[in-house]
Amino acid sequence: MNANEALLTALRRERLVPDQIDAFEGAELSAKYGGVAVSPGGKLSVEQTANAPHLEWPLPDDESASYAVLMFDPDAPSRATSQGLCWLHWAVGDIPGIDIARGSEIVPYAGPTPPPGSGPHRYVLAVYRQTEEMGVRQLGRPKFDPLRFAHSQALEPVAANFFVAENE
Repeated sequence: MNANEALLTALRRERLVPDQIDAFEGAELSAKYGGVAVSPGGKLSVEQTANAPHLEWPLPDDESASYAVLMFDPDAPSRATSQGLCWLHWAVGDIPGIDIARGSEIVPYAGPTPPPGSGPHRYVLAVYRQTEEMGVRQLGRPKFDPLRFAHSQALEPVAANFFVAENE
């Protein structure tokens, strides 16, 4: 099983595909918090993830493409009480290539802060190819629906990864 197949298997097992991300043949998003690489479903601490990660994803031959990055928690306020909506931790649009610093930050990065005793939370990092300029400049964090947002902005998922964090 290659890395993409393992990622898709993990995303499907966790119902992140298709519940929050459309089915895709995307690549594993390379995400690093400091020197710590994110592996699909791996556990990271709240402290490790306090600052925005460094992200890289494979680019197609079309170098003029723009991308959007979303990070969300589908387990807010807890996995047992989640109603299928997410807490939005980060949103950046109109990213030329993989240069996030040149994109438009819609929602500033906020690291994981699962409520104490709420159990493990999954944090999803997803990259989407934009088919047009991002039509939104502001989003709310609570009750975010990544699938609906992606559809409303004609975003095509190209890469993803996720990790687990818990505030014991």
